[in-house]
Amino acid sequence: MESLFAIFLVAICASIIAATLPVANTSRARADYLNKATNIAQKQLEAIKAGGYSSLTGDGLFALGLLDSPTGLPSIPPWKRFEFSNTDSVNSDAPNQVLPQGKGFVLIKDLRLDLKQVTVKVEWTERGTVRDSSLSAYIGNF
Repeated sequence: MESLFAIFLVAICASIIAATLPVANTSRARADYLNKATNIAQKQLEAIKAGGYSSLTGDGLFALGLLDSPTGLPSIPPWKRFEFSNTDSVNSDAPNQVLPQGKGFVLIKDLRLDLKQVTVKVEWTERGTVRDSSLSAYIGNF
């Protein structure tokens, strides 16, 4: 009887562990993608800030190697949009290399004559859902 009860307890514990492993793996993968996207966005935003206020144009950011193309994507007024999905592929930090169907965007908004808001957005597709991570900064011409 004791042996049967011990086997029953082991079976219950094993079924609980087996049921939670897929959820844990999914959560770990989701957190890993979010971490990678945030790191890419932070690296890109720091590089843009290092370029300074004068480089906050498509041509300026492209010359620094921070955009795929100096021509922007269709804008969402008042934002100017640029893509950086393939930049930094040498260091394997390009969004399309690190994330599933990864894309990176730089959005620039003129707030005043000497102040711009820059938002870096990294998107990826996870289980059929588009997820994103965004970081913003204000860059002024002082």
